[in-house]
Amino acid sequence: MNLLLASNTGSGMGVIGAIVIIYMIIVLGIGAWATKKTKSSADFFIAGKSIGPIPLALAAFSATMSGWLFVGCPGLIYSVGTGVIWLTISTGICYALLWVIVGKRMRLLVEVSDCMTIPDAIYARYKSKVASGLSTIATIAGTVLYLATQLLAMGVIIGYVFNIPVVTGLIIGTIIMLIYAIGGGMLAGVYTDVFQGTVMAFAAIAIFIYALKTGNGILNITDTIANSQALAKGGAGYKFVGPFGLLSPTMAMSYYFVLAMGIVGQPHLVHKFFMVKDIKKLKWGATLTTIPAVVSGFLAFGVGVVVKYLVVSGKLPALTNPDDAITVFLMNFTNPVLTGIAFAGIASAVMSTGDSFVNIASAAIVRDIPFALGKTLNSKQELFLGRVASIGCGIVSAGLAVGLGKDGIALLGAFGYGTFAAALAPAIGLGFNWKRATKEGAIASIVSGLSVSVIFEMSKTLKAAWYMNSFGKIGIYNAAFALCVSLIVFIVVSMATAEVKLEKNLEAVMDC
Repeated sequence: MNLLLASNTGSGMGVIGAIVIIYMIIVLGIGAWATKKTKSSADFFIAGKSIGPIPLALAAFSATMSGWLFVGCPGLIYSVGTGVIWLTISTGICYALLWVIVGKRMRLLVEVSDCMTIPDAIYARYKSKVASGLSTIATIAGTVLYLATQLLAMGVIIGYVFNIPVVTGLIIGTIIMLIYAIGGGMLAGVYTDVFQGTVMAFAAIAIFIYALKTGNGILNITDTIANSQALAKGGAGYKFVGPFGLLSPTMAMSYYFVLAMGIVGQPHLVHKFFMVKDIKKLKWGATLTTIPAVVSGFLAFGVGVVVKYLVVSGKLPALTNPDDAITVFLMNFTNPVLTGIAFAGIASAVMSTGDSFVNIASAAIVRDIPFALGKTLNSKQELFLGRVASIGCGIVSAGLAVGLGKDGIALLGAFGYGTFAAALAPAIGLGFNWKRATKEGAIASIVSGLSVSVIFEMSKTLKAAWYMNSFGKIGIYNAAFALCVSLIVFIVVSMATAEVKLEKNLEAVMDC
């Protein structure tokens, strides 16, 4: 971090470290409280159906944004400009779609089929162990591998704050996450999300204000970038602050499409509807989730453009790694208290999202795999083995993060939001709203969506010749293409196969 000046050093770093420690203690306290309330597998996997609308909304927001809001998005804006704002704009619609398309249906499904996992829901809809099994594979692979990226990010933050190796920071963070994950299960994850989601929203506002103050207002920031000599070639400065930034319109709208439409395929979000206490209050969820999400989007926008402004105006050297944008800004242009809260928020966001992933993966292991093999465990067995599986998932993910390093983790990023969208969104989002959908359509959709997304993303990361010389030149987000393929396959195959009469309970769920 040779870019850092001297503003948050010495005593400032002591304050930052103290705040992060306090934050972690609060997180562990939430875990201890949740552990006392976790008595059964239903408590562990779906929080005993006890979650109210406000906790659900904040948990959904923070689980979606996670550390990406603080780290990845500002770095992306710094790299390609304000076109990334389409991701923030999409939050105005994606949460509404999530609540309207699957919210009430998922919660009612719990009452008629005892669902606790996404594969449970897939089986309840299609009565196919093949479709359920494929969704189990996608869920386990996606959550465990994607968790590795979260743990690495957490290791970087903890390592930086306490001046220790990244691996040591990763191990410490993983241990803290597993302590409350194996004890309190999803209940601990939800209320950790509530705590850090609230902090994220208020911290985002404060950081945005600091960003505007640092750049002497948004007009000065954008005007300086637009007229920068460093970005003069081809009018790059004006493009950077334009509606699509340095992205093509197709790429920018691809981001919008995947985030908005793909949200119904995110297992760590859809799963949360199984936990709702009062179905009638679900109507407030979309609004309660959208407000903090849109507000927090200002953080990414403000930090991304102000750091670019500082670089092009010569006040900072160019960043070696765009993801350093948030760290460089916080360490140089805000006070230690806000910096500490932000760093703690990043670590907590990653851990709470990690807890959701661990819980979902362990549920798939102890419920869905035995079900596919024709075996059933009782509640106590599921609770015990779920905790054991949580430890195993955390250890495997941490091992992958350490063993593969940043280059390997880049490949694992293929199992992110876009791949979940491509693999599961049609089967869940369309499948629970279209009675003509068939199990054959769901199977073909999951296979095609997962395959296309992973193959294309890995080929892009590895710069495979076939990809770079063909699809790579089109300028479309891979996940958007994969989601389109998955959706078309789902519809075509469903229309080409025999329609199956739905059970009355399931039909009632879909008609709600």
